[in-house]
Amino acid sequence: MERDKLLKSLWLTRVCGHRPTVIQKCVTELGGAENIFDGGVSVREIERVLGSYYPSALDKDLSGAEQILRDCEDKGIRPIHISDGDYPDLLRNTPAPPQILYAAGLDIDLNEYFTVAVVGSREASDDKLRFTRKLCEDMAKSGAVIVSGMARGLDAEAHLGALDAGGLTVAVLAGGVNVIYPKSNTELYGKILKRGMIISEQPPGVKGRDYFYRERNRIIAGVSSGVLISGGTERSGTAITAKYAQMYDRDVFAIPGSPLDDGAALPNGLIRDGAAAVLGCGDIISEYADRFGDMLDHGAAAIVKPPREKTVVTSEPQAGAAPESRPAAETAESRMSRFDFSKFGPKEAKIVKYMCKSGETVHIDEIIRNTELNTSDVNSSVVLLQLKGIIRQHAGNLYTLE
Repeated sequence: MERDKLLKSLWLTRVCGHRPTVIQKCVTELGGAENIFDGGVSVREIERVLGSYYPSALDKDLSGAEQILRDCEDKGIRPIHISDGDYPDLLRNTPAPPQILYAAGLDIDLNEYFTVAVVGSREASDDKLRFTRKLCEDMAKSGAVIVSGMARGLDAEAHLGALDAGGLTVAVLAGGVNVIYPKSNTELYGKILKRGMIISEQPPGVKGRDYFYRERNRIIAGVSSGVLISGGTERSGTAITAKYAQMYDRDVFAIPGSPLDDGAALPNGLIRDGAAAVLGCGDIISEYADRFGDMLDHGAAAIVKPPREKTVVTSEPQAGAAPESRPAAETAESRMSRFDFSKFGPKEAKIVKYMCKSGETVHIDEIIRNTELNTSDVNSSVVLLQLKGIIRQHAGNLYTLE
């Protein structure tokens, strides 16, 4: 990116008060920053498009843009112009893409990875928090890059799930990428810098404002192939992200919940209106395995597993001692001994006992057939068993014991 071109783009974003719709009108109707700055469009046209922002356009001083670049250089922040090759193509093709993204953390070209956004409410039940984290861990293990907003609650759990897997994650902030909000997520912020990327359309040091969050949500949806709604009400920031996903023709997924749970109102409503219900990782990844197999493989190859603890040898084996025997193959009885069946409902217990006896990866149809439970009972029970960490879903409606 030519420095002069970048400076003029920074100048225009400042002239427009960093408002995406105003900036986009300047691009589509006036030819962009260089054309405006260099006098390639009439003053009358500039005034027509910019309205109340017009007086700022009369000042051709680039010192403010220069200061933003110096701040980026001092803080290790990368400005990515919309014309750069590593600017996300998915975002570039939305109605009002940021002309400049600021990025911190790993230098990740999102065009090389499969990205899925996972967003939800700040307040959620322990079960929903655990399920979201485990689901994102499983998706990351499958090669997906998890995108979210680093808010407390379900957003934070989405990032943590990806980090648990050693996978990559992207946080989209409403303020500058060096402004940590909420402060309670300071530790999470540090982890994402090491194993992911933090992006924003706001320059370094800018604090988030109310309307920045709505604008931030369009970026979360914009950089993602699919958007999973983990929880939320029908009048929430999460609902705004879902609307952007629909507007951008993204695949929308939702985790169902109890009709009595206010925090499940948004996902339940989306499912009613046609969104895909998600009971496990396979419900999402199987949708993309054929189309984005190379990207998923690329993401899986980027996984960095935490180092294993070394075994400390306290003494040498006695001469002539028998070699350590291998553990015997696990039997149905030993598998069943791992579980306290008093904590399961009768239908859950029936499923777990069958899977213990099978000891293999089983299809949902096999569970239905061998337990003689009806389909709806099996579907609801396997969701509860996943929430309890007893079973895991894989692509193709396959299940294993954890």
